[in-house]
Amino acid sequence: MTRFAILAVPRTGSNLLCTLLNSHSEILCHHEVFNPQGIFMALTHRNGENQLGTLAERDRDPLAFLDLVWGTGPNYRCVGFKWTRGQHKSVLKHVIEDSGVKKIVLRRHNRIKTYISEQIAEQTQQWEAYSEQELLLPRPCVTVDSVKLLEHVSVNDQFYADVDASLRHTHQPHIDVLYESLFSPQEQSRLLEFLGVNIVDQQLTASSIKQNATDLRDSIANFSELSATLAGSSLEANLYDHEM
Repeated sequence: MTRFAILAVPRTGSNLLCTLLNSHSEILCHHEVFNPQGIFMALTHRNGENQLGTLAERDRDPLAFLDLVWGTGPNYRCVGFKWTRGQHKSVLKHVIEDSGVKKIVLRRHNRIKTYISEQIAEQTQQWEAYSEQELLLPRPCVTVDSVKLLEHVSVNDQFYADVDASLRHTHQPHIDVLYESLFSPQEQSRLLEFLGVNIVDQQLTASSIKQNATDLRDSIANFSELSATLAGSSLEANLYDHEM
């Protein structure tokens, strides 16, 4: 069995990637099993029966819990989960140092949308959506504090820099993927080849749905003000990016 972990910061499409991978018959991909608020297994394993124990048991011995996660898919060629910034650091360290675990480093090119998505999720307390019916409407329009935005970007950039440095230093098997490319057949084939499973003829299918507007003008209340503040910066182009 191949073990893998998705390493990402919040709101970079990790739920989407989990459901895409989980649509492959040979892959079991759990969601945030190390989320502080709960143990979120793959959608196919959310039948009310928790096979992994309680939050207290997980937090008492995260690495023993990780062994239980690997053991949830004896009939799959690949078993994995996603880990996002702010969760158990001991698990991240263990996963990065374990050459037997393949690492998928997921980024989102548009760092402003990453921030806006997190702000909206915190307001609505809706971090996942798997149907149009369960999506909370109308979607909030947030006022962006440019200082907080830049701090958020800096923290995320530092996270990825640290992960990249650790992977290079330890020569660990990993692949870098972009949220904006996840529906590309070529990118999906590259992912499946990396995981060592059969490359399917049809595209992988997603169970999650897009929650927020593609045009940031629909999500940022002070768009004009923010546009003026970011003029000439590396983030300016993100404001006018209408991709995903």
